Amino acid sequence: MRRALPAVVFALLVAAVYADPLFTGRLFSGRDLIALNHPIEKAIHDAYSRGRLPVWIEEISGGRPLLANPNAGALYPARAALAIVPFPLAMRLFPVLHWAVSGFGMIVLLGSLGASRTAALLGAVTYVFSGVGVSQCVYTNLHPGVTLLPWIVWAARRAAPIGRKAPLLGLLFGLDLLAGDVFTVGLGAAAAALWVVLEVEPALRRHEALAISVGVGLALLLALPQLAATALWASETHRAVLGMKLAEVTRFAISPLRLLELFVPYPFGPAWTADESLLWASPIYNGKSLGLYATLFAGPLAVVGIASRRLSGPGARFGRGFFVLCAAVSMAWSLLPESALSWPSPVPLRFPEKFAVGLAFSLALLAGLALDRVRRTGERPAWPLAAAGLLALAAAAAALWPARAGAFAVALVGAGSGLSGRAGASLPFAFAEAGLCWVCAAIGLELLRRPGTGALASAAVLLSGAVVLPDRSIAQTFPTAEILAPTAFARVVRRSDPAGEFRVLGESLFRPPSALERVAAGADPGAVDRVRRSWQYDTQALWGRGTVLNYDLDVGDLSRVESLRRFVIRSPEVSNLADLFATIALRWGIRYRDQPPLPGFRRFGGDALQDWDEAPAALPDVRLSTRWREVRTSVEALAAMRTLSAGDVVVESGAAGEGSARPGSVRLYERSPERLRLVTRCQDPAWLFVLRAWWSHRTVVLDGRQVECVPAQLAYSAVALPAGEHRVDWTEEVPGGSVSRGGPILCVLLVAFLAARQRRKQRE
Repeated sequence: MRRALPAVVFALLVAAVYADPLFTGRLFSGRDLIALNHPIEKAIHDAYSRGRLPVWIEEISGGRPLLANPNAGALYPARAALAIVPFPLAMRLFPVLHWAVSGFGMIVLLGSLGASRTAALLGAVTYVFSGVGVSQCVYTNLHPGVTLLPWIVWAARRAAPIGRKAPLLGLLFGLDLLAGDVFTVGLGAAAAALWVVLEVEPALRRHEALAISVGVGLALLLALPQLAATALWASETHRAVLGMKLAEVTRFAISPLRLLELFVPYPFGPAWTADESLLWASPIYNGKSLGLYATLFAGPLAVVGIASRRLSGPGARFGRGFFVLCAAVSMAWSLLPESALSWPSPVPLRFPEKFAVGLAFSLALLAGLALDRVRRTGERPAWPLAAAGLLALAAAAAALWPARAGAFAVALVGAGSGLSGRAGASLPFAFAEAGLCWVCAAIGLELLRRPGTGALASAAVLLSGAVVLPDRSIAQTFPTAEILAPTAFARVVRRSDPAGEFRVLGESLFRPPSALERVAAGADPGAVDRVRRSWQYDTQALWGRGTVLNYDLDVGDLSRVESLRRFVIRSPEVSNLADLFATIALRWGIRYRDQPPLPGFRRFGGDALQDWDEAPAALPDVRLSTRWREVRTSVEALAAMRTLSAGDVVVESGAAGEGSARPGSVRLYERSPERLRLVTRCQDPAWLFVLRAWWSHRTVVLDGRQVECVPAQLAYSAVALPAGEHRVDWTEEVPGGSVSRGGPILCVLLVAFLAARQRRKQRE
């Protein structure tokens, strides 16, 4: 029980801090959570609840692969496990459980390094309640990798035979790969390698490197279904086909000026609100209002740890080295000259700020080690109290002369003078809050020098509070109904189209910015209502409604879908655009009232902010075509789209010509993301059009015989049908699944072999 005490105390702290979502029925939301991650999580949750693999999502971009996209982490076991509870509860438990397991990992790691229970507890608090750690509440796709990092380092540093060490590393790296975030996988591998280089005796490095290599090999086998699916998917995405510019890749890179956040939680405005009207330092965020993570603040004790030259012992050299490495890879991109931003990126990966997870991890490790050093030696650094005094003076000066303080601040970061008022208004509070944190730290460090359990407990409370209180505000919660309940427009669409045969177009995406939208944004600092209203992202998947030409927030669409989107964006007034919209099932549209409707749409309702439009000529998403053009290539298909007539379908059959057929009928017997089963009746040979993104990893069976599916309307799918009645069974597949499913089996066999080999050695 004494050994478990830090974990118990930490679990109780997490439950207390996040009692709001756990016990009051509210949900975390804001930023990427409402626009991307909640909809994706719901699609995965629903698939597992039906007993199916989450291979496809219908509601985004007219349908696209789900499991193959690593950003979804569809094969990560925790998602399947949480499918047994209702989705709102799963979304309350997912971040809280990962925070708890993250803290347990830091406690175990620091304990293995000989740290005291209090030091281990403070390390966990620093890691989980750092600005980076708390920000994970809106990044469910990144959170698993953050959780696994301390466990991977703990497993890498364990002194154990390869037969024991490699399987454990294989399991942890395998889970990381299944979670899907490339950055945290890379951080885990780099941390394990750096530990061997900096903390392992030269004579043992070869053995440790071999154990890690075997572990990584086992992980690759364990995660082979995800890796194979991703490799086959990636080659068809526009990331691979069209490439990415450095400007997009480095949009979220850390400016060196943000290191000020290690001392002051929010020096550039109240970033926890995500309210753009209060933020003023966009130049350091590459033109954005704030960074990927609200702040890098991890508490004063973490700064004491990184600044302590005398800190030594197991883990200290690694902590400093890993901090420098992560700072370099996350900040170097922000120093690129502007002329370089138009260059093609060598890798199609975005946002180096994700490496800030390594900064938070290093700071947490060093914070725990620093606490023990102060406790052991009685040496308390004097500068934290001086820092508190300077921050208090800065707060007073900013409050007395806000105009001068604001002007100096915006000049420092290179922002426009028009933002000096915002800066002057936020700086007094920012410095005062930071000063209180450093006062708590100075008192806590003094208490560490005194004997007795009471002094130690008081120090722990003060040092923990200096992390928890300023960063807790990042995790905003909202009533569940404000997140998951359908909007009034969504309810109207559901009543009008109960079978889900048509899609919605967020028309504002193709119109100039709306003044009404800017006004409404002032009353919606979390951008929750604005995202729910827009139908430009993935939010509509929460209500089982779909879009086609929505914004690709995670750059996960297939290349053909992106090409169709760009064609529409660049040709918003083309004469036949209404005909194109009709052929891709776009019956409904929504826009702000000061924006004109797109071609083919006319208003049928609305509210004080938005107009609701309808395109009566829209055709269902699954239908028999009555007129079509056959072309050989995608280039010819794009040219044909410019002269498309109402009802026409452009089919890339490999031949050239035109055709028509008398009307037929389609009856759907099963309609799920993973499978379509239907019966068609056609008087003439015709093409069955299906509004699902075309790609090569699906099986279409016609009357018991597998047939070819070809691209239609550039981005979607069609199947040739002879005249008569036919049964069609359409199944979305896991790319490479027939081969890759053997990877986990081989992994288990190798682990069994290593275990048997280890037992044989022990007997000898």
